[in-house]
Amino acid sequence: MPYIVHTMRDDSTFFRIAWAVFLCLLFAAAPPSARARDANVYTVAKLSVDMKAKDAVTAKKQALRLAKRRALHTIFRRIAPFNSFDRYPSLGAKAIDDLLEGFSLRRERNSATQYLATLDFRFQTEGVRKLLTAKGIVITDQQAGRIAVLPVYIEKGNINHTGRDVWRTAWNGLDLEHAITPVRLVRAGPSLTMEVLSGLLGGDLHAFAALRDKYKAQKLVLAVAEPTVDGKTLTTRLFGADRAGPLSLTRNNPVYNGELNATARETAAITLGILEGRWKLIKSPGGGASAEVALTGVEVIVEFAGMKQWREIRTRLEKVPGVQGFDIKSLSARTAQVAFQFPGGAERLSQALGSHGLTLLGGSGSWILRSN
Repeated sequence: MPYIVHTMRDDSTFFRIAWAVFLCLLFAAAPPSARARDANVYTVAKLSVDMKAKDAVTAKKQALRLAKRRALHTIFRRIAPFNSFDRYPSLGAKAIDDLLEGFSLRRERNSATQYLATLDFRFQTEGVRKLLTAKGIVITDQQAGRIAVLPVYIEKGNINHTGRDVWRTAWNGLDLEHAITPVRLVRAGPSLTMEVLSGLLGGDLHAFAALRDKYKAQKLVLAVAEPTVDGKTLTTRLFGADRAGPLSLTRNNPVYNGELNATARETAAITLGILEGRWKLIKSPGGGASAEVALTGVEVIVEFAGMKQWREIRTRLEKVPGVQGFDIKSLSARTAQVAFQFPGGAERLSQALGSHGLTLLGGSGSWILRSN
């Protein structure tokens, strides 16, 4: 709990000096690395809520209760291995309040029956650690070094350079500072043309090195988003290098009911989760890999009942942290042959798929992937 300081009315010089010395000693007691870590990963910023109820007071009360729970689960996802989601502790409102050190409002708006707000939450470091380790969950709460991400939005065949497009807006809405893989957003200038971008995504290492020099970023990821002509799909491509190594990944995200803004926000959040998951894969044995585990090519036959189930399986598979370079070799009415890379190969992948509703069967280079 925070310290509460009661000042004396005479406000003597002696007590002011003594208190200042005490604060300096208290702050110096923790090593800089621990202070930086604790100040980051156990904080959740920019969490938005929108709640309607019979009146404004009830709406606010329900919104705050929901926001606290969502914030704590954000911490769980951030520091826990991707294959431990089903072991998250279930807590009541009071238990969550006991773990909360405090929260602050960024924005707040309400009407007679609606409450909207953007908030920051800060949770007790040791309390959350003990809660997860008691469940046998090995946590990773050491942040990676900051990486640079360059969001590029292609609109009607051209790069949007305004800095106000839906893709960059989605990234700006994320809590990039407190992620396990913290991100610094950089902005594309007019020199980044479609021709240059095509070369970068095609593996032009000289152009990529020049781009890294421009942004003074040894670790740089291009995050390119482009809606299809019919507006029903948002295709995203990641290319570059993060703290886990080289990265090349393509995703197709369906746009439901024309809600491109919502799709962009969800896709940006998934992308950040992939970057975080890759760091956890190499940092913690609980994440599914160690620093010595290399990316290995995997080829599987996906079995499904129809195209709807195929799309669902593909979406789930591409969300598995560590899966990258997804490529469809062939596709028929009931099966698909796909290839991608995963740290440690198919054996380790089979251990990671359970929390994503997928099962990998087989061995000796012959693998079949099915939905649970």
